[in-house]
Amino acid sequence: MKSMHLVSRAALAVALGVAPQLMAMPAMAQAVEEELDREAIIVTGTRRVDRTVTESAVPVDVFTAEDLATQPSPNLQTILRNLVPSFNQQRNAGADGASFVRPPTLRGLPPDQILVLINGKRMHRSALVQVAGDSLSSGSQGPDLSQIPSVALSRVEVLRDGAAAQYGSDAIAGVINLGLRDNDDGLELNARYGQSYEGDGEDLQLSANAGFKLGEGFFNISGEYIDQSLYNRARDRPDSAALRALGVDVPFPPTRYGQPDNEAYRIIINSAIPVDADTELYFFGNYGYADQAVDFNYRRPVAVTVPGVVAFPGGPQAAPQAFGKSVGTIYLDAIPGLQTAAGAPVYSATGRTFEASEVFPEGFTPIFLSTNEDVHGVIGYRGETSFGMRFDLSAATGRNRIRYEMTDTLNPSLGPQSPTDFYLGFLEQRETNFNFDASYPLEVGFASPLNIAAGLEFRRETYVVGQGDEASWAIGPYATQTVQRANGTRFQATAAVGANGFPGYGPQSVADGSRNSYSAYIDLETDIVEAFTLGIAGRFDHFSDFGSTVNGKVSARYAFTDAIAIRGNVSTGFRAPTPGQSFTSNVQTGFPNGSTVPVATATVTPDSVTGRFFGSEALTPEESVSFSGGVVISPSGRLNLTVDYYNIEVTDRIAITSPFNVTPAQQQALSDLGVGNAFDLGQVNYFTNGFATRTQGVDAVLTHRASLGFGSLSTSLAGNYNKSKVTDITRPAAITAQRGLNIEGLTPEFRAVLATTFDADAWYVTGRLNYSGEITSYNDVLATGPTVQTFGDEFTFDLEVGATIAERFRLAAGVENLFDEYPDRELRNIYPETGAQGSGRIYNDASPIGYMGGFWYVRLGASF
Repeated sequence: MKSMHLVSRAALAVALGVAPQLMAMPAMAQAVEEELDREAIIVTGTRRVDRTVTESAVPVDVFTAEDLATQPSPNLQTILRNLVPSFNQQRNAGADGASFVRPPTLRGLPPDQILVLINGKRMHRSALVQVAGDSLSSGSQGPDLSQIPSVALSRVEVLRDGAAAQYGSDAIAGVINLGLRDNDDGLELNARYGQSYEGDGEDLQLSANAGFKLGEGFFNISGEYIDQSLYNRARDRPDSAALRALGVDVPFPPTRYGQPDNEAYRIIINSAIPVDADTELYFFGNYGYADQAVDFNYRRPVAVTVPGVVAFPGGPQAAPQAFGKSVGTIYLDAIPGLQTAAGAPVYSATGRTFEASEVFPEGFTPIFLSTNEDVHGVIGYRGETSFGMRFDLSAATGRNRIRYEMTDTLNPSLGPQSPTDFYLGFLEQRETNFNFDASYPLEVGFASPLNIAAGLEFRRETYVVGQGDEASWAIGPYATQTVQRANGTRFQATAAVGANGFPGYGPQSVADGSRNSYSAYIDLETDIVEAFTLGIAGRFDHFSDFGSTVNGKVSARYAFTDAIAIRGNVSTGFRAPTPGQSFTSNVQTGFPNGSTVPVATATVTPDSVTGRFFGSEALTPEESVSFSGGVVISPSGRLNLTVDYYNIEVTDRIAITSPFNVTPAQQQALSDLGVGNAFDLGQVNYFTNGFATRTQGVDAVLTHRASLGFGSLSTSLAGNYNKSKVTDITRPAAITAQRGLNIEGLTPEFRAVLATTFDADAWYVTGRLNYSGEITSYNDVLATGPTVQTFGDEFTFDLEVGATIAERFRLAAGVENLFDEYPDRELRNIYPETGAQGSGRIYNDASPIGYMGGFWYVRLGASF
């Protein structure tokens, strides 16, 4: 628990929600009363057009534009985290591309098991395969939710249920459907500025939305500009402290950990125009562009010795530790006429040398740069026939390209010829979809028509890895050297290969692979009797790279009274291997396990000759079986309680194997099989179906809306209990015991959000109390087993007060994490001199509340 009194925090939150109800006031105007009683019609999880949230046979949350507007952050992932307790995200500072494309999780499952829709159409994936992400998300490839600004949304629906039989691949954890605004008039302008209590992390966000008439239709456009500065919560490093004592001017701290520097702009269009009284043409799409930068670890110019580390609290301090130069000495003068037995030159230990400190005398911290470009467009024709069949024919295309650069670094193996800025290459994901959907209400004698929905889909997915500058990946002439001393003895010297920090994508990494898929589904739903709803869905999918799969779902709801109902469903599901997982091929060179010679580690495709040589098999879909059951209590449209239990078993989950060491005999065998770079390979890994999990939990959502005569009050309490278990490791090389434990331990079992908004027309107050349970980290593995640290539960409180001026202008001020709460600090592997780990970190990236601390902001809005 934290130093702040929990009683005070809870009292403040309850006061915001309860005090106004104690005031006896006259009834509000009839229009306000009707708005409070009105329930939202859902379009996710059902293909009927008359289902409300409480009438649904599956748990669906619906959040309106007003709900989004009361959130302290316009970032969609942060909004979802505040609204949906089973939705989480981690910071992943300094974790390669995962620093820029943050992987979300839903109900304890990774991002590529969440299906994201925009206006009911599938959103394409990010180009990033989360190889360097957290344990739960590592290896996944999901959509980038940050590409969608909240100002463009009229509503968000979150289906907390498996729905692969209805929507296809990826819908194991659930479905998030983003509904775009469709107003045909008006102009909305918004500005937000804030920074952390520490004075860093400055955040400027500008957004706008405008609607126009397009004949009898509409044209709606939204835009957003973001300029975020990095915040830093790292401490000094033990080696940099020692370097300063030697007179080296090392930055303080030398490596920063926090959100990246981020400048981005995004545009979203949504439009439709009637063709006749019953049909229309529609189009929507988005364009996004972001430049981001993050620090990598500081590199030392000279060797130092530092006091020893304390491995665990109360443990002994280790002996002083030597930290060598981050980049070794390069020997430039080959001895004329002298060669090794292999014909390589022999260099003189007494001749000229090159040191990285000649370029970076104070050491260096590589800066990793990302340019992320995202574009997506959907065009379609929909309507209703003369005999009552609704139809929707659409075509969609999307592309995400991530371009990497590295500055303030070098390729040590190139010696003094190395540049200090590198273009590393690019990743690209392209998708094209064609869909036809139709539904027809057929009278068959039940209490409601039998809604028959069916559809067809064709999808093509392409994944591309583009080559970087040669200097970014080249194995230079100084990668490995035989050096002779004056006395005739010799030693080996090595230099890291590629841009130091992140080697570029070389010829062996270039990939361009595609696959096609064909799908068909049928979805039936009806009220057998007035109190009993039954739904049955089935789907067939065929993928060109692994074959066919069939999935089904049965859902039911029974209402005992208008106020009490039970619901449940059982379904099978699947997630097809992503193009990135199927086609990623990369070679990076390093010195693993203390090796004295460069070792090329190749990530190969599962169907490659090299992969099959080491036991790879074609990737197959991850498969799931899930069931859920719950109760809905709704005494009025203003008070609703839902409680749902879920159990999801996923088999054949995909992971990256641990590296296989390649022996000389295996190199020869691979060469005989036609592998061109066989003799360069030192290690090999690949994606494989490697383990199984079971995730179970409970979602509870209580909502209440009330009129108070002079305003309205909306209160919600949402809680989630979630527990994941690795039930089987079918390929021990694919997932270590440590990763399995972190999958189980690094997602909080309990999360809850209590939120209240009081709206009195001209002003409003919003309060939000967030609770996250404890997490357990198994980040270090010693000979005696994994070392463990449990990080305690966390409470944070958000508060915003706003007012409307002259009916057009809005002014609000607020604070996220009002009481400046931080997660528990890391206690393992701490250097007493700095109070931090060797990297300078003091917080765990998996903390559900992050580690920015308190953040204040002001925002202005205008409507015309």
